[in-house]
Amino acid sequence: MTKQNKPNCMCICGKKIALSLKRKRYSKKLLTYRMLKKYNLYPSPALTVDGIVEIDNKILLIKRKKHPFKDFWALPGGFVECGETVEEAVVREVEEETGLKTKIKKLLGVYSNPNRDPRGHTISIVFVLDVVSGEISAGDDAKDAGLFDLNNLPKLAFDHEDIIKDYLMNR
Repeated sequence: MTKQNKPNCMCICGKKIALSLKRKRYSKKLLTYRMLKKYNLYPSPALTVDGIVEIDNKILLIKRKKHPFKDFWALPGGFVECGETVEEAVVREVEEETGLKTKIKKLLGVYSNPNRDPRGHTISIVFVLDVVSGEISAGDDAKDAGLFDLNNLPKLAFDHEDIIKDYLMNR
């Protein structure tokens, strides 16, 4: 997306604004909804994407470089940037983390359990992708990237085990 195509808006998390206004760590105990409402701020979930790439009956996973779930395996994915569609975000994130250029095959589902990420409420939109080009190589937030047998997966981060189970049922 070019700079000219980006919407003329600012995407700012209310939590970050609240932190700078009150100079306190965000907590329901420290910052009440009433205090946030005073500044027209409303807590809202963060939007993320995850990609499922299957190659020769194996699934592409990345080893996380950072917390939470540091050194756990996960589906490639990440946060949607302001001005970016979820479709653009999943293709970008998969390429950044694995080195593979992909295209979307289909939407698998939306995962919105408020407890799926220990950093806070995130909603993940999960896509199934086909590889267009590239070689698997870890990059960005990934310590490693590789293919795993669908019947012998390592311990996974977040709710990715449930996501992969859903994928296997709908394949």
